[in-house]
Amino acid sequence: MKITILILTTLFSTTTFTQSNQAGIASQSIDNYGNMFQNNSSQEKTFYSEQSGQTTFVYDSIRALNEINDPANADAFPWISTDGMRLYFTSGANKNQLMFTQRADTNSYFSDPVIIPITISNPLSYWLSKDELDVYICTYSPDTLYYAHRKTTDSSFNTPALIHLSQQPDSNISYRGVSLNNAQNTLYISPPSGILEFSRTSTDSFKYKRTLPFPSGFTIHSGQLSKDELTFFFSASYKGGKAVLYQLKRVNPTDDFDAGTFQLIGGINDTTLSNLQPSMSDNLNYVVFVRENQKGWSSSDLYIAHKDSIASIVNPTQIQKSTSVFPNPSKGIFHLSGSEQRILNLEIYNLFGEKVFQEIKLNLSKQKPIDLSGKPKGIYFLKLTDGTNIISVIKLIIE
Repeated sequence: MKITILILTTLFSTTTFTQSNQAGIASQSIDNYGNMFQNNSSQEKTFYSEQSGQTTFVYDSIRALNEINDPANADAFPWISTDGMRLYFTSGANKNQLMFTQRADTNSYFSDPVIIPITISNPLSYWLSKDELDVYICTYSPDTLYYAHRKTTDSSFNTPALIHLSQQPDSNISYRGVSLNNAQNTLYISPPSGILEFSRTSTDSFKYKRTLPFPSGFTIHSGQLSKDELTFFFSASYKGGKAVLYQLKRVNPTDDFDAGTFQLIGGINDTTLSNLQPSMSDNLNYVVFVRENQKGWSSSDLYIAHKDSIASIVNPTQIQKSTSVFPNPSKGIFHLSGSEQRILNLEIYNLFGEKVFQEIKLNLSKQKPIDLSGKPKGIYFLKLTDGTNIISVIKLIIE
């Protein structure tokens, strides 16, 4: 299992949230190869986002799901549950399989993925209903759409049935991920030309309704409708550039989406990689998406972002001011002190989520020296717990 990247950040937004004093931490993230990059929304500007006055969602708590990413195969086309606890995704090089993983709580890692059998050739992507009992499957060579059902989440899906799409505006539509509303009577497909909308006409067929146009120069990639049906997150690239994540908004689920609400999602895009295939939990709190480098499909990895607190096993909202470290920065020798009278456990992590120091049954009523002089220069995070709860998280800098 890969080491999970540990990034401590605090959410900021130019419209609905106040700026945190940890902005320096929030701007940092790590790419597929463990290299640091700046996740700076000012670097994400594109032609169309500068024209819009819409309010964007801002995410800057981002980590690679390295506990489930397979370094030898693609991990792509995620679907995350309403509560953000369960995740389905495509994994494989040639024979793509539907994978399932879950976590105990939102501050835990996801478990080892298991295969959910789907008896169909050349599957590419999957979309599930909110109750996780219905699945729609996009295949390639040829591009087709199938539907399957199961009675419970512990049972197997039945044999997939072919879905027919009538009056398609283009016979060469590429099925690279579909999305439906909760009633499953409206279907969205995102080929390069735009987002196509279909209406259900029978149990196994949909009829083309319209294409949502976009400004010249944009290539549209796959996306998903939010669980409340008010937001559509999708990926698009402009004039051959890297794909980044955008949103469309509407006031009511019965309204048509308007391309005039086309807006960049702030804080989530790394413009050195392609950002693709978003899936959102309820209230858009969690977004799981894919980053892919120039190597293409096999380099696809899953990432998670959270717009309220952090997508990490450490929660900085629980920091207590009664704990302090000095000097900080230092050459590696720190002194920890505090007013806590409890016996605590201490752990220190580097930016890659590796535990580099640990001490249990620590009494903070006495000053405690910490020797990290043999560690590389950089940023570390000190975590104090009482065995169950996180008491304090402090950033350490070795210079």
